[in-house]
Amino acid sequence: MKRRALLLTPLAAPALAQGEWRPDRPLRIIVPFPAGGSADVQSRLIAEPLAQALGQPVVIENRPGAGGTIGATEAARAAPDGLTLFMATTGTHSANPSLYPRLAYDPVADFAPITLVSDYAQCIAIGPDWPAPAARDFAGLVAGLRAEPARGLYGSSGIGSPTHLAGEMFAHAMGLRLEHVPYRGQAPALNDLVGGRLGLMFPSISDVLGQLRGGRVAAVATMARTRHTALPEVPTTAELGHPDLVSSIWSGLYTRAGSPPAAIARLNLEIVRILNAPATRQRLGDAGFELLPGTPEQLARFQAAETARWGEVIRRAGIRAD
Repeated sequence: MKRRALLLTPLAAPALAQGEWRPDRPLRIIVPFPAGGSADVQSRLIAEPLAQALGQPVVIENRPGAGGTIGATEAARAAPDGLTLFMATTGTHSANPSLYPRLAYDPVADFAPITLVSDYAQCIAIGPDWPAPAARDFAGLVAGLRAEPARGLYGSSGIGSPTHLAGEMFAHAMGLRLEHVPYRGQAPALNDLVGGRLGLMFPSISDVLGQLRGGRVAAVATMARTRHTALPEVPTTAELGHPDLVSSIWSGLYTRAGSPPAAIARLNLEIVRILNAPATRQRLGDAGFELLPGTPEQLARFQAAETARWGEVIRRAGIRAD
């Protein structure tokens, strides 16, 4: 997994002197998406043990809207004291700089990275009305879309969202013309996929796992290089001969730029411990997340690489989210 190699090096524990920062007030984690979504679920699993470790309450504040820019802008204006954390995602910190010509925050200058949290692969999902059985695999899907372009109606959670960008990547790689239908969130798009009003989607595995296990939708491939533990029977786009057709949604925790280095070191120490705990790994792994905690420097390098990668997709497709 070449793209993740820099994140998987063993981590040395921060020196104890760096981890002695103790907050004197409650902390908050700003989540730029609604309650119940992937970013929210991960934040809530981190919040309780983090509160216990730091001796202060950790409050989740959901600030959804405008592709995550509302929550990100609020976090960018917080005091630089380490008490406000932000659960960033592919959208807020890698895609939005290319999507919004007048972004109200700077994902690099306004934020100090703490740790990558997870990377959750996406899949190519089709609804129950897609022709069966021969067409219900990757090759059959592509052949069907070429033969019947009208079936190429795909939904996403919004313009410029990772589920939109993955569709653009798929269409470009396979030489297809697909029609994008943006929704206000993932749930209504999935409902229309299940109901047969959409031909396909490119959701994260964690968001569609229940529908996949219930047989309401099918995955013809995961957009990854290695098979996903939650879907070991589903082939990857890489093994199907498309190693560059890889798409996932990452999440990472940040605080305000300028926060005390001791605060960042302590937050990294405690959150990495939480993410490496067997119970956390089991719970989030079962939900389709791949946990990848690391150092602030690793997150910064990962963010830069993802920003360049998705910026290319956005510019090629001419996507704007004003």
